[in-house]
Amino acid sequence: MLHLEILTQRGSVVDVQADTVTLPGKQGEFGVLIGHIPFLSALRPGVLRYTVGQEQHRLAVASGFAEVGASQRVLVLTDQHAFPDEIDVEETKRELADVQAELKAWAGEISAEHEILCNRAAWAEARLAAK
Repeated sequence: MLHLEILTQRGSVVDVQADTVTLPGKQGEFGVLIGHIPFLSALRPGVLRYTVGQEQHRLAVASGFAEVGASQRVLVLTDQHAFPDEIDVEETKRELADVQAELKAWAGEISAEHEILCNRAAWAEARLAAK
């Protein structure tokens, strides 16, 4: 079994023994199975999935990092997370529409402010996908 732990600034939000873990990496989604080689990956906002027996679980995660250790540990560090039952779809859709409107009207250069807007849009999309 894989030991999956998801940590945020507020502490541990998931700490389980899982059969598989699928993560939204910066370079694309990747899966972790028992015996996976150790590595470190940056994460993009997206849906993290894991299975425990026949049960499939998912949650939205924001940007962060994942470390797959030699001891079959998958450690995820992220700014934000949302379980499906915590997500208000209508509110999230409004938030996404507002951010997309700001991005469409963006007249400035690509900057840190623009990157923040892009991350807000990606976080809203991740929550909708997890729901």
